[in-house]
Amino acid sequence: MANVSATVSPRPKRFWRREEGQSLAEFGLVAPIMLMIAIGVLLLGYFVYSQIIVVSAANQGARAGSAISADLEANPGQMIQVAQSTAESTLSQGLNINQGQVSSVVSGDQFQTTVSYEFRFPVGIPGTNIPTSYVIEHTSSYHIWGRDDE
Repeated sequence: MANVSATVSPRPKRFWRREEGQSLAEFGLVAPIMLMIAIGVLLLGYFVYSQIIVVSAANQGARAGSAISADLEANPGQMIQVAQSTAESTLSQGLNINQGQVSSVVSGDQFQTTVSYEFRFPVGIPGTNIPTSYVIEHTSSYHIWGRDDE
């Protein structure tokens, strides 16, 4: 048998020169798209994180308000104050509290806490109609146990 590698001649150098910049050109075309996808995934993750913090703050506020309402000596003002401070504390652990609002209300045998947070997108496109912020809002309601309706 004849040696096959000896019969096949390697490519001349002139063909190699034509392919030198191909990978760089492909990277130049793909890199901006991959960068936009990566930034989009990070922004989506931060938005979902903010949503989780808002829901948790509303739940913790309503839970604290309904727990203190079991004390027969507590008045609605104290309940609301405890619920709002608990929700604000939870909200401030992960987000900018200055962009959030907390409200609580006692309604019959339900204690409700609403948390609103203005999520501001860190990357904006000027001159477009794309919004630069979005309001995340969640209302949580807990049943008040241990009190008789009067």
